Amino acid sequence: MPNVDAFFDALRDEITDLAETHLQEMQEAALEDGEAFLNQTRDDLERWSRLLEQGELSQEEFESLVRGQKDLVEMEALKQAGLAAVRAEQFRDALINRIVGTAGRILL
Repeated sequence: MPNVDAFFDALRDEITDLAETHLQEMQEAALEDGEAFLNQTRDDLERWSRLLEQGELSQEEFESLVRGQKDLVEMEALKQAGLAAVRAEQFRDALINRIVGTAGRILL
């Protein structure tokens, strides 16, 4: 469980970094959407993280499961703040990539 906690702490740092470096002008909305995604998928991410850490899921399987959540990421706050759909999708894709990379770094 400590590694899963470290994983979620690191994800929050990654969300902050993404918001600061890619969407400075809409940082608050990006933070809101990133946190919303973590909250929506928390149960699944915790379960998959434990399985990954225990070796019951490969990193490729973990990545596939996380990428399957892509459609759940609505980026509502960014859209309401006026960010173009393409940029919101780029942020979403970067967030998914960071989740997968962080899992590999922390859990394996």
